[in-house]
Amino acid sequence: MFEIIRTIGAITRTIQIDSNNHFKELGLNNNLYIYIIRTCEEPGMFLGELADNVQIDRTTAFRTIKKLVKLGYFELQNDSNNQKIKRVFPTQKALDVYPQLHEYEQKQSDFLLSNLSTEELAKLKELMTKLKY
Repeated sequence: MFEIIRTIGAITRTIQIDSNNHFKELGLNNNLYIYIIRTCEEPGMFLGELADNVQIDRTTAFRTIKKLVKLGYFELQNDSNNQKIKRVFPTQKALDVYPQLHEYEQKQSDFLLSNLSTEELAKLKELMTKLKY
């Protein structure tokens, strides 16, 4: 059974290495592009929501979000009901680069899953929802 986890790990590392090279010019190495995709798709998430959405521990995610603010991709706004909550919004810079990021993610997904039939894709999706992580 280790082969399955090792394969998932190998896929993850391969995509991470490729994305680091692909987005280096934008300063979006170390999977920073994923934060931008999620924030453009769901603007206004609070910091903890975004951390949970990208499946990263909150401390690491908060540091990463601050970096993306500094790079000009995000802006933080206080929540209208609770001033202790900061919400994350994409800047125009993030919105401008989003189509390129989304296209990359789509191409990676299409390539990775290209050998699977429609039925196999449905089964894989079903099985993935059963994994504990």
